[in-house]
Amino acid sequence: MYPVCVGHEIVGRVVRVGSQVKDLKVGDLVGVGAQNDSCLSRKGYCEDCEAGYEQYCRHLVTTYNGVYINGGKSYGGYASYHRSPAHFAIKIPDGLPPEVAAPMMCGGITVYSPLRNYGCGPGKKVGIIGVGGLGHFAIMFAKALGANRVVAISRRSNKREDALKLGADEYIATDEDKGWVAENTRTLDLLVLTVSSSKACHSSVLYHRMNRPY
Repeated sequence: MYPVCVGHEIVGRVVRVGSQVKDLKVGDLVGVGAQNDSCLSRKGYCEDCEAGYEQYCRHLVTTYNGVYINGGKSYGGYASYHRSPAHFAIKIPDGLPPEVAAPMMCGGITVYSPLRNYGCGPGKKVGIIGVGGLGHFAIMFAKALGANRVVAISRRSNKREDALKLGADEYIATDEDKGWVAENTRTLDLLVLTVSSSKACHSSVLYHRMNRPY
């Protein structure tokens, strides 16, 4: 649709609230991610929304180039104003700068969700494959969730220093560290793959050897 302003990692101040909004008020700093709405069972029972899986709703609305249930359109985060159901607006904690919070609305939640859902925490050893836009969040979140050991994995060693600064305890450069597979077989409880390159995908079998089977 035209004019689409794209933008799916949005942070801004609330300037108006609907009559049924309870947890947000004018002036609050909030964030909105790539999903802007779902049916939320407003047109009858929705198995996905009722189970808390709004991302699978057949009436999912994206933050840009989407159409709301009432026919309104979503124009993206670079528009002057953005309209969002309160259910999909996340209140940003005091003291967290908007420019820091915004990337967490998409890249951040993409890796936080599997870490949290699959039990990252004290006693766990976690591997993060890829130290880029998603991987750097994954390293920080794994450490913040209390993982005993966080291993950053990349093809070359040029990101070693950055990964260790982000909180990684160890670093593996798969193209340079000889014997890394044998040395790390069955040493991890959880492995998060954040890369899409063909070389990384071809190495996925080797990566999975690092995971413990139970």
